[in-house]
Amino acid sequence: MPPPPPPRLTTRFFPPYAFVPGMHPHPISDPSGHRCGDDADDVAPADVAAIRQSHRWAVDLFNHGYYWESHEAWERLWILAGRRGPQADFLKGLIKLAAAAVKARQGQSQGVRRHAQRAAELFQIAADDRTFPTPNDLGLAPQWLAQQSRLCFENADAIVDMTACDVRRVFSFVLEPHFTDEPLH
Repeated sequence: MPPPPPPRLTTRFFPPYAFVPGMHPHPISDPSGHRCGDDADDVAPADVAAIRQSHRWAVDLFNHGYYWESHEAWERLWILAGRRGPQADFLKGLIKLAAAAVKARQGQSQGVRRHAQRAAELFQIAADDRTFPTPNDLGLAPQWLAQQSRLCFENADAIVDMTACDVRRVFSFVLEPHFTDEPLH
């Protein structure tokens, strides 16, 4: 059983369910989805405070079992980061790690392995890049994330959990960012 989640980084209310394809209404495209018509998470590229707050929200979502929702939040930041380069690759690693958890909730251990392996590769690239701050501006150390992703890959069968419930955490670790005062790159 996963340890209790860490303290919250934001005060936003969590959605009523963590989206898992086939279990819940699609949050955006289904009229009964919890985000249908909601564009509140749009962030301007120059708004560093909003970017950091959006990242904190994604971490909260991830740590509390809202993996698809955290994937979506990090994807918006990945797009803002230009989809290429060290920061974008790091964010893509977070996206892939969240996708691995969604696959675990779907009962797809092969999908867990595929996404966890790619996440580990992306985090390792960031860890090996001398131009990439460690821990980076988003407060997470890529080497540690690469290690957690590899463990996820190795234990894919054990983290698969298709329990019918609104929210379920599948990882035994939590993201605990340590933020610096340096600007985002």
